[in-house]
Amino acid sequence: MLLALPPSREFDAALAAARREFAALPGLTLTADQAGRLWTLEPPVCRAMLRTLVDCGDLCETSRGQYRRPPAA
Repeated sequence: MLLALPPSREFDAALAAARREFAALPGLTLTADQAGRLWTLEPPVCRAMLRTLVDCGDLCETSRGQYRRPPAA
């Protein structure tokens, strides 16, 4: 079941923060739990944020459930 979150300033701010961190640290790889702790997000919000970043192509999810920037083409 997908959790539909309404757009909010807090969610947009979390997306922007994650994009900045992953851009600044190209080798950064985080699990959803680690990302939630880093950005102080509740698990459903963090999962929605990470899914949004994957859907936009900013991140990819590894087979081990980690999130990182996609490999360069």
